[in-house]
Amino acid sequence: MSTQDASLPVIDYYKIIAPSIIDSPEAREESEKEKHRLFRAFIDVGFVYLANHSIPDFAYQNLFAHAKRFFALPEEEKAKIETGEKKSFHGWFAPHRTSGDKTYSDQKEAFDVGNDNDPTRPNQWPENLPEFRDDMNYFFEKCHQVHLVLLRALAQQVGIDENFFEPHVNAKDHFFRVLYYPETSRDSFKNRLRAGAHTDYGTLTLLFNDNSGGLQVRHANGQYIDAPPIPGCAIINVGDLLARWFNDILRSTEHRVVEPAPKPDENGNIPEILPARYAIAWFGHPNRDALVEPLEQCCTPENPKKYGPVYAGKHVVERLAFLHKKGKNTANWDDSMQRKEENTRAAESLAQLVDATAG
Repeated sequence: MSTQDASLPVIDYYKIIAPSIIDSPEAREESEKEKHRLFRAFIDVGFVYLANHSIPDFAYQNLFAHAKRFFALPEEEKAKIETGEKKSFHGWFAPHRTSGDKTYSDQKEAFDVGNDNDPTRPNQWPENLPEFRDDMNYFFEKCHQVHLVLLRALAQQVGIDENFFEPHVNAKDHFFRVLYYPETSRDSFKNRLRAGAHTDYGTLTLLFNDNSGGLQVRHANGQYIDAPPIPGCAIINVGDLLARWFNDILRSTEHRVVEPAPKPDENGNIPEILPARYAIAWFGHPNRDALVEPLEQCCTPENPKKYGPVYAGKHVVERLAFLHKKGKNTANWDDSMQRKEENTRAAESLAQLVDATAG
């Protein structure tokens, strides 16, 4: 598929950053136009293809290669670094194991890490794959840089300082996931999707897919549309907390991974067995102690304030805990779904963190 046939808006990242490379009136004008197109797309759809995103091809191709080696390991090897809430949700994640339910849980596995320079939430790494760690950390930083540029562009569109979001994301409390969807039969999709309908939790997600297909995005009309991979493009979408900051002017859109469109083999037959699928998802999150509530510039009589404040860290932990318990995300989330006992513990921990930082 090419950008001309794209089902989602295509944004040219190079046009956005061009004035930092060639400062000319033409470059500045093109940059402002592309920033507005980005903003408009996030209002209308919440998803875009990002062309010329500046992340080298080798960076994500290396990760796909590492993923194939890691997920091919025996389950007992992967279980040595199994994730969980006490491990900051970092490590190997298999929904059917955490939920105990193979009937409806997502058909996937994941390897999850955060900021490797944060000693308070250490990552778990597989043995004998040192390049995996180096390459994931390199990719993590590249995605953070793109994320900052896009946040600056969005801030400008509502008349706030372009650097408004930077102190709220400078701790790099992001969540980085390499995904594996095992080989499966078409019949298996009757009960289990590869990823059930959900929204993302944070600010912006940067997604890189292999060529397998299956990603669908829910259009404003309620219908799901296919979002197949386009060579050279990342897929970017708005998360819940950024939508909250913008008082839902920007859309945190439901999406899912379903059975891909049938592809006949060389004999014209539709194979019953689907090959494995791989994806790389970098989830931008605010700092865990960031208090997120709608910007006053986004609250009007026509669009009154929809949310109270929420600590970003608490929101993310609650969403991840739900995913691990149920084995799949929920399509709709609101603050009332947070665990009451956990709310108290999370608030106390965050208060301690804020006090320690202030001291």
